[in-house]
Amino acid sequence: MSSSEYSARHLSVLEGLEAVRKRPGMYIGTTDSRGLMHCLWEIIDNSVDEALGGHGNSIEIQLHKDNSVEVRDKARGIPVDVEPKTGLTGVEVVFTKLHAGGKFGSGSYAASGGLHGVGASVVNALSERLDVEVDRDGKTWAMSFRRGEPGVFDDSKGIAPNNPFTPFEDGSSLTVKGKVAKGVTGTRVRYWADQQIFTPGASFQTEDLDSRARQTAFLVPGLEMKITDERGPEVLESSFKFSGGISEFAEFLAPDTAVTDIWRLSGEGNFTETVPVLGPDGNMALTEVERSCGVDIALRWGTGYETEMQSFVNIISTPKGGTHQQGFEQALLKVIRAQVDANSRKLKAGNDKVEKDDVLAGLTAVVTVRVPEPQFEGQTKEVLGTPAVKAIVASVVQKQLTARLTSTKRDDKA
Repeated sequence: MSSSEYSARHLSVLEGLEAVRKRPGMYIGTTDSRGLMHCLWEIIDNSVDEALGGHGNSIEIQLHKDNSVEVRDKARGIPVDVEPKTGLTGVEVVFTKLHAGGKFGSGSYAASGGLHGVGASVVNALSERLDVEVDRDGKTWAMSFRRGEPGVFDDSKGIAPNNPFTPFEDGSSLTVKGKVAKGVTGTRVRYWADQQIFTPGASFQTEDLDSRARQTAFLVPGLEMKITDERGPEVLESSFKFSGGISEFAEFLAPDTAVTDIWRLSGEGNFTETVPVLGPDGNMALTEVERSCGVDIALRWGTGYETEMQSFVNIISTPKGGTHQQGFEQALLKVIRAQVDANSRKLKAGNDKVEKDDVLAGLTAVVTVRVPEPQFEGQTKEVLGTPAVKAIVASVVQKQLTARLTSTKRDDKA
C-alpha cells in the first residue's frame, strides 16, 4: 500500500505504521500463525494490564466465523478525551502512535505486560480493518481504521473488512454509538488480520490460545478468561479462573508425585537504572531512576527426573529465561550445596559436589518477577535482560530457601 493513498494529515502517523507493514517481523517475530497469535496477545495484554491494576476481572475473546477476532473487557476503557500534544483522542493515539499509551515512559502502569505501548498500533497497522468501542462517561464511543488509517466504513450491507471506506480528511473524531449506564466502562476491539501481510493458512490455534489463557488466569488470581470459537461446525467455549495463583500453577504443571509441599518464596529489592527520560523541554536526558523488583516463586520437588520451569516478567512468559531465571538457579544451587555441606555426615554425602542438574532434577518451579519497564532482548520479549534482577532474585531465594531448609518445623525438616 503506497503512502500516496493517505491524506496529508495522516502522513506523520502512517510513516511509523508503514514501517511496521514493511517489516512486520521486527515487531511480531513472524507472519505465520505465531505472528497472528502475537498480535492477538498484544491486544489481550492491554486488558490483562488493566486487570493487574485492579480494573475489571473478566476478559472475553471471541473468534468469529469471518476470521475476525474480538477482545472485550470491563476495565476503565481507553481515554476518549483529546490528548493535548497531538490534538487526537486517546483512542486514536493508542491505535496509531507507535510509542504511545500508559506504558511508555513512566505512565499509569507500575508493571505492565505489553512493552512500551507498541502493541495496539502494530496490530492496527497489520489489520485490514480494526473497530474499537469504548464505554465511558455514560456513552459508547467508536472508531474504525483501515490498515491503520482512521475513517468510516459503509456497513449498510453488514460489517466486513472490504466495505467501502472513507478516510477522515480534516480531523478525525469518535462516533457516539449509544448510551451506557453511569459507571459502566470497558473496551471492545475487533479486527481482521491483513491477508496481504500474513502467510496463507495462518490461523488462530485454539490449543495455544487455551494454554496461554489458562497461564494468564493462574498468574492473575481471580481474573476470568473466556474463549469462544465460532469458526468450526460447532461453537467451542472454554473458561479459566483460579484463585490459588502460582501455587496452583506449579501443581498443574508438575509431571510427577510430590516429595515436598509447594513452597512460596517471595520478597523484593530495589535497584537504580540509568535510562533516557523525556524532559519537559522535549529532549531526552539520561536519568538515574530508582526501581523496585518484586519476586514471587512457587516450587516443589517430585519423584521424577524431569525439570518443569516456567518464568515470567509482569506475567509475560520468558520461554528462553533471562536474568531472573539465572538468579533463581544460581541461588538454588548455592543454598542446596551449603545445606548438603552443613549436613554432610547426616546425609552421608561423599566428596562429590552437588551439580546444577542434581538440584533441578524433579523440580517444578514458577518464577515470576514484577519490574517496571523491563529490558527485553528483542520486541518478542522471550528473554529478560535487566541485569539487576539477577541479584535481587538470588538474594530472595537464598534468604527464604535457607530459612525453609533450616527451619525446625516438622514439615520443613522432612
